[in-house]
Amino acid sequence: MISSSIKPIVLLWVLTILIPLTLITTYTLTVLLLHGYRRTVPYISDTIDFSPESCIGSFFISIAAFLVFKIVLIKHFLLKNNINEHCNYNNEILFNQNKNEKKRNRAIVLNRISTFLGIICCICIHGVSSFQYHNTSIIHSLFAASFFFAGFIYIFTQTYLDDKFSNLPKRILILRRVISLTTSVFIGYDLAAIFEIISALSIFFYMVSFFYEFSKININIQFNTISEIQHHKEYNENSALLVSQ
Repeated sequence: MISSSIKPIVLLWVLTILIPLTLITTYTLTVLLLHGYRRTVPYISDTIDFSPESCIGSFFISIAAFLVFKIVLIKHFLLKNNINEHCNYNNEILFNQNKNEKKRNRAIVLNRISTFLGIICCICIHGVSSFQYHNTSIIHSLFAASFFFAGFIYIFTQTYLDDKFSNLPKRILILRRVISLTTSVFIGYDLAAIFEIISALSIFFYMVSFFYEFSKININIQFNTISEIQHHKEYNENSALLVSQ
């Protein structure tokens, strides 16, 4: 058996460095090469619209989308564990266990829906970087709108569940509430360049706020060789024969 341990906080560090560095690079190239339609503040889409910034943006933003996908999955299982621990504790001190189980089931379903929307966000990030606006404006705009819509619901539902079931410091919960409200305020406008940037940064900073939880956990990965799997299978078969005899 081969085992390995991974610290999820490493994913956050890479994402924290990768996204700003990529956008600063593409923004600088857009301004220097006058690819932003001479706007004072270009849209994010402008900064990855033409070559060479589109090549840089597509490559590194796609990597960021994969990192966000992993982060969303880790957060899902972490929150699922918090929900179970919270409800198991309540079962020990409350007499109405049926009501507590219903609460657990609703929370788990909401966490699944939230995670699904988080995965939609990852797909949309990849889609926005892959389909440049000047080539396929409709597809690009659909991915962008879906990213903001799914991202807002994701951070809102995650903040709600964390508030109810996670044992987080008050400052972390307050920070996430503020980020959620910031995104909801700016998502309603016509997404002018400055509001688009603020909304995107709000979603990004929300992911960064996972540093607290991720710094306290490790992910253990185990690999079994083919011989070990075969040996385990034969052991189970022999055990089943002994039981039947």
